[in-house]
Amino acid sequence: MASDASRQDSSRTSDRVSAKSARAGVGGLLKGFVNHPVIVSRVVWTKVKSDPVRVAQAAADTLPPRLRPVVGSVAWPAARRARRMVRKFGMRVVKGPWNEAKTHWDAGRVSEAAAVLEAHTKYPFVKRRAAYYRGELAAISPDPIPPAPKVAILERVQNRVLHVVTNALPYTQAGYTVRTHRIVSAQKAAGIDPHVVTSWGWPMLQGHADAAPYDEIDGIPYHRLLPEPHGEMPFETQGRIIRGADRVTKLVTELRPQLLHAATDHRNGSIAHAVRDRTGTPFVYEVRGFLEETWASRDPIRIGSQRHVLQREREAFLMRAADAVVTLAETMAAEIVERGVPRDKIHLAPNAVDDSLLTAHYDGAAFRRAYGIEEGEIVVGSVSSIVAYEGFATLLKAAALLRDGGSPVRVLIVGDGTERENLLALVEELGLKDAILPGRVGPDEALQAQDAIDIFACPREDLRVCRLVTPLKPVEAMALGKPVVLSDLPALSELVGSDGAGMLVPAGDPEALAKAIGGLRDDPAKRAEMGEAGRAEVAAKRTWSRVAETYQALYRSLAER
Repeated sequence: MASDASRQDSSRTSDRVSAKSARAGVGGLLKGFVNHPVIVSRVVWTKVKSDPVRVAQAAADTLPPRLRPVVGSVAWPAARRARRMVRKFGMRVVKGPWNEAKTHWDAGRVSEAAAVLEAHTKYPFVKRRAAYYRGELAAISPDPIPPAPKVAILERVQNRVLHVVTNALPYTQAGYTVRTHRIVSAQKAAGIDPHVVTSWGWPMLQGHADAAPYDEIDGIPYHRLLPEPHGEMPFETQGRIIRGADRVTKLVTELRPQLLHAATDHRNGSIAHAVRDRTGTPFVYEVRGFLEETWASRDPIRIGSQRHVLQREREAFLMRAADAVVTLAETMAAEIVERGVPRDKIHLAPNAVDDSLLTAHYDGAAFRRAYGIEEGEIVVGSVSSIVAYEGFATLLKAAALLRDGGSPVRVLIVGDGTERENLLALVEELGLKDAILPGRVGPDEALQAQDAIDIFACPREDLRVCRLVTPLKPVEAMALGKPVVLSDLPALSELVGSDGAGMLVPAGDPEALAKAIGGLRDDPAKRAEMGEAGRAEVAAKRTWSRVAETYQALYRSLAER
């Protein structure tokens, strides 16, 4: 079993990573200031105006631990005093309306949030917040980007595709950015000429001031629409997508791609739609998820709210307007059909893995040793974002039932997110002292963790977003030959096919999950059999080379129209 010291070390991992990231951010800020002094100064000033306390705290977090309590304790009160000086009269007047507006905003009642503040816009910070609400509402309303003059492109570059995405590697490491890079890498290997462009202002507005406007990652061109040195710097979505449409239009005239390929959400879709109108470039809309459903799933009060309905309608409009739609699974395709898109317009490009993962070996044994997992212990767990709908509370309760029944397992949940603190509290409540929740790790260590797991669990809750959207991590586990136990939901059952590649259990049922895990725990032959069936399922349908063939055929059909 892991020692107390090793468990304490693992629990501090995410804190060390956060501090390291913060210090790297300061280095990037200084480097960025040297390269782009005007832009960086404007970005920092915008952040300070938005929330001086957060800026001061972020600065304190970058200091070495020994200095942080001293300087941080100075910075924090100083920032608070600065904010009080700015707001001391106004906040007394608008404290009630400010809080009321935030309540409306959190519940998705965007118009009400803006209306509450309208009577107090003589205060600059209130005026900015009201304008922010209006801009967010405009972004999900019809026609968020005004029309612009047409641009003629006489000769296009054959097989060139411009991918319009929100963010990308190396500054954002997430399933979204990894999927983008895997797609474009596979496309390049298949003879396509992919380029990627990220959203306006990213990643400089997120603090990466040293970012360059152009980069190549593994030979793939990445274009970044950094803020301009002069002119207005919009702080709400409508302003940013208007800037993005203008800049992507200019980029299209330079690159002359045959196609645009926008990945959700509506911000990228709206830009691609506007650029098609201006340049005549067809666009594919790739629906990777239904983000309005993800947002609504976090609080039942949001379901049917103004924001929920308008964003759903905006997404549906873009799906119908696109020249073709790509999505991850048949369950998602069925939802898109319900939104008015003909089925023959929808193409499947599922979550997939590199072909090399089918034969790769990662040193899971080293990961197990590092976290005090003894040889012969059965490890059950996942590598994932830790959010409530992933259902990891159900997994912990199942582990407690197995322990009480004399069939203990070690739980390993690698990742970070809003639910991690609640899971740590549940670990204490259930007395699962040997459960391991190390926080966020790097991509290589994440694959090591996948290899260290004996039974991969994906116990998602029975929510609309989980019924619709297929996750990537179970596919990686299957490629590594791991048996997977998943909630019996449409998007998850589609992953394992019908050849025994996984085991399905009722969502939110700790007893059923414990029974399934317990059976696999005591049957190594069954684990091996399921693992091989899962690997075969992935090899047949879910490698990036296979997915690239789908894109190639789709692009060819659109180019020939």
